[in-house]
Amino acid sequence: MRAREMGCFPASILVNIRGEAKFREEASLGWCSIGRLDVGEERFWLIDGQHKIEALKRAMERNSDFERYPVILSILRQPARFDELMLFYIVNRGQKSVPTDRAYRHLQRMFWEKETSWLVDLEGSRGVRLGLASEAVDCLNSESRSPFYRRIKMVGQESDEKTIVSDKPFIASVAEILREKAFSGLPVRELADTLIDFWSGVRAIYPEAFTEHERYTLLSTPGLPAINMLFPSIYARCVDKGVSEASMKKQIEGLLAHTNGHPKADFRRPLTIDFWSKEKAPSVAIMRDRKNVEALSCYLLEKIKLVLS
Repeated sequence: MRAREMGCFPASILVNIRGEAKFREEASLGWCSIGRLDVGEERFWLIDGQHKIEALKRAMERNSDFERYPVILSILRQPARFDELMLFYIVNRGQKSVPTDRAYRHLQRMFWEKETSWLVDLEGSRGVRLGLASEAVDCLNSESRSPFYRRIKMVGQESDEKTIVSDKPFIASVAEILREKAFSGLPVRELADTLIDFWSGVRAIYPEAFTEHERYTLLSTPGLPAINMLFPSIYARCVDKGVSEASMKKQIEGLLAHTNGHPKADFRRPLTIDFWSKEKAPSVAIMRDRKNVEALSCYLLEKIKLVLS
């Protein structure tokens, strides 16, 4: 029988009761019981099925017959709101309709409330990296000395004239940094402070990208992830003499030098702000696919190495 002929939603809606509930059996079918559920003053918290509920509401507005439309419910009794968040994430993590940035924030909340090993068991090391990266990006947005202070658009927040970058690509690219073993045990606060120093150096060299970000690709894709990919190498080159804003800025300044020995012609001249201009940039500074982002980062790093060697 086709689903539309059944007269009910074929998939259940998942809800939770945080408090007590009583079930009174009225009949038994052997494999299940039929009866009444008394939830008292408790309410149902909707975990999954929001779109089905909203569709039914609209149908009821047009035709009152839908007020008696049967809906299949799966009812849980979990006392903590965290359990609802975790179950929502588990149910929806494979669904394309769930925004990735919202999934990142769910991982961050899990990271707050559970041990790292628990999150590893649930989502693997990638889940831990995304949780840590979300924390680091929040620090960049909340620290007054950060180039991104109150300028990162968080999930659910509307863009305004102050925001210059979204949290989703920032979190994803910082999570890639955490693949490096040197940062695997670094406290989030220390990582965030070092990223603030690093990006302060970038801002000192390319201030226009922060004051007129719409004109340039440096704070979008491919610029943002490519620049973040430079961070581990620049950090490593500064360790011996001390990692600071000044030491990292000195490394990044190599992008403004002539490097006639660079294998790619676009990178032999000084990479001024025009290199990132949406109107004047070469294709490598505009194309958004991952392969190009990785290539761009490699070419930038090669230029810095040529200058400092």
